[in-house]
Amino acid sequence: MSELRPHGVDTKTAVIHLSEDGLVIVRIRNGAYQSLEDAKTNLMTAVAATAGSRRPLLVDIRTAQPLDADARHHYSGRTLVDSFLALALLVAGNPFGRMMGNVYLRIARPGISTRLFTDERRALEWLIQHRA
Repeated sequence: MSELRPHGVDTKTAVIHLSEDGLVIVRIRNGAYQSLEDAKTNLMTAVAATAGSRRPLLVDIRTAQPLDADARHHYSGRTLVDSFLALALLVAGNPFGRMMGNVYLRIARPGISTRLFTDERRALEWLIQHRA
């Protein structure tokens, strides 16, 4: 289950919050492996963080384990498109991190504007341009 904390909501595999800039931020925990149930919980919690408005989404997977097909499919479904305006995927600045991000984008093909970033500041700047 999720636990409400001052900085956001903690799930088993992520910390999720709404920033002062109106961005939903999801940080996957260091080394976390996400099952389909974890993906469902994280996405439901991120949607709850939108407070009923479509918002840009930053997902920090720099230290996460690769997703299995079921979890990846869940993250790229209709809920993503209906709840978020754009997706910035923050990956590790090494070949493995970029490969993980590119595999996700190639297979998932999210139905919203999506970019990979290795620099968080640039990711946030890009997302701010996608606010409604």
